[in-house]
Amino acid sequence: MPIASDFPHSVSDTFTATREQITLPGGMSYLIRRDDYPNPICIWNYHPEWEIHYIPDASGFAYVGDYIGPFKPGHLMLTGTNLPHNWITPGAPHLLGRDLVLQFDAEALMNIRAVCPEFDVLHRLKPLAARGIEIMGPAALEIGRRILDLHEHENAGGLGLFIEILNSIETAPQKRLLASEHFISFYNQLSDRRHRRIDQAIQIMQSSPSAKMHEVAERVGLEPSAFSRAFGRLTGMNFSTYSRSVRVWRARTLLAETGMSITDICFEAGFNNLSNFNRYFRMETGLTPRSYRKAARIRARSMITRP
Repeated sequence: MPIASDFPHSVSDTFTATREQITLPGGMSYLIRRDDYPNPICIWNYHPEWEIHYIPDASGFAYVGDYIGPFKPGHLMLTGTNLPHNWITPGAPHLLGRDLVLQFDAEALMNIRAVCPEFDVLHRLKPLAARGIEIMGPAALEIGRRILDLHEHENAGGLGLFIEILNSIETAPQKRLLASEHFISFYNQLSDRRHRRIDQAIQIMQSSPSAKMHEVAERVGLEPSAFSRAFGRLTGMNFSTYSRSVRVWRARTLLAETGMSITDICFEAGFNNLSNFNRYFRMETGLTPRSYRKAARIRARSMITRP
């Protein structure tokens, strides 16, 4: 397990951050989940979506932009668009459900303020989220309880509770900014154009999983060699690995949510033969497609019957 000093915290180091791929559930304005620690996605990462991160019972070190600081039980942070972040608990072998993570596309929600003015709170929070904020004092624990409640009852009045959480963050009396203004200014100058192009490339890959690298590079206006370098810097992996991950993600969704045959899913997800599909799917998930579908159905039944 790395110790605190092993993690990047300078502007130049942020280009080693990995872009986390986030897919919001169908019909939902947000994604909420509880993660164990360590976790494959608990790395120095960034993403266009905002994130509210609550750690009820653990301690460790928080990294947000060029900020480094300790966290204790009841820790609550909000991070904005493409702001690199990570939370580590040095030496912890395994912590069940250490993190509650609430992620959402704030820009999309701000765009519907005219018809849903409740989301105007995001516009007011935007300059704070850009640098990341920690909410402290009794308000952090109260908001944390609401996040726990949202996780338990996300399909029963969840949107109202989500908006309550946002408003409570805005009105919390004890807040502090994390990343420095210098970091945000310099980092945005260096990364904004590259982020836009790579984000566009990832959207293309998600909608067309079988797209080749030269096709995606052409659509975002880069030469393949330049695209390959930028993609590697901003996602932490090469195009073929990321593309395979997107195709497996698409297959997982289809296996869990549709009755399509596994052969049809193979080609719909962008694989060109069943043998490669089965091999890569098992490499990414540890399960065969058939076993994954069976496990997904068991989960769905447990959710339906949950009291």
